[in-house]
Amino acid sequence: MLTTRRLLLPFLAFVLASCSAPLGSTEPAPQPAPVTATPITILTTDTSPTPTLTLELLKNAEVNVAGVSASGADVTRTVKLTDGAFTSGSDRASTDYITVNMGQQAAFGDLNGDGAQDAAIIVGAGYGGTGEFVAVVAMLNQNGQPVFAGSAAIDDRPKVNSLSIQNGEILLDAVIHGPGDPGCCAAQPVTESFRLWSGKLTLTRFTSKTPGGVERIIKIDSPAPGSQVAGPFTLNGSVSITPFEKNLTYSVFLEGAPSPVVKSSITVNAADAGSPGSFALPLDFTAAGIHGNLRIEISDISAADGNPLALATLFVTVK
Repeated sequence: MLTTRRLLLPFLAFVLASCSAPLGSTEPAPQPAPVTATPITILTTDTSPTPTLTLELLKNAEVNVAGVSASGADVTRTVKLTDGAFTSGSDRASTDYITVNMGQQAAFGDLNGDGAQDAAIIVGAGYGGTGEFVAVVAMLNQNGQPVFAGSAAIDDRPKVNSLSIQNGEILLDAVIHGPGDPGCCAAQPVTESFRLWSGKLTLTRFTSKTPGGVERIIKIDSPAPGSQVAGPFTLNGSVSITPFEKNLTYSVFLEGAPSPVVKSSITVNAADAGSPGSFALPLDFTAAGIHGNLRIEISDISAADGNPLALATLFVTVK
């Protein structure tokens, strides 16, 4: 068998060579014409990340500011910062006088879930009086440019300790005026959280401390944040300090609506006012014909000035 294979191999080689050219010709076999490649156009989508906001861009952005003029009128204006400042008018008693300054703190993070790094800044505005109305401002990143998205008042001349963005919310640690504090000297330590919701920068969490240093905290235990609910359910939570008369206020906001769709009070279960307690709030929005994205706000309101002493928020969707 081996001998036969050795004899066949030279014979096959001869046959293949003979077939590559016409019989009786000594010319080499014609070669196929070269193939010219046709260019291929590849369509691509630009997936480059949105340019990052910088401190320099924020210092020269447009912002909305609000406060009270020297005459006592409410004032809201849009101003263009230049190197973090803006001034209009020279007469402090004039209605058009305003001075605006961007604070030292700035934070970066995604505020609207689009993956781009947005920003939060502190802006103070004076209108000729002794006050400086300070607010936290949300700036969205639109193609690398800061665009004003909303602001929330902090206080007149507060002390801002820290500012950050975590999980889509702006977190603030500050000292503001308590009910008995003079205008010059804020002394009430607070923490606050804000979220863009329904087109506004909205307060979602607030804690404060008693003169003895105990923190007032409202905690919502269930349902879980972002839950979908249908039919009756119970909102359960707790407080670190039971309020005066053991009552909390709750408000329900429907996304897009200008005012609460429900506002009432709830009793805290506790041995005494001032001690820790718990609460259970039965709700049934389906039966009331309320559907959509809701914000449920639980708050402990100061009887002295009507401001919150503590606040917590639950976001749910009613099917």
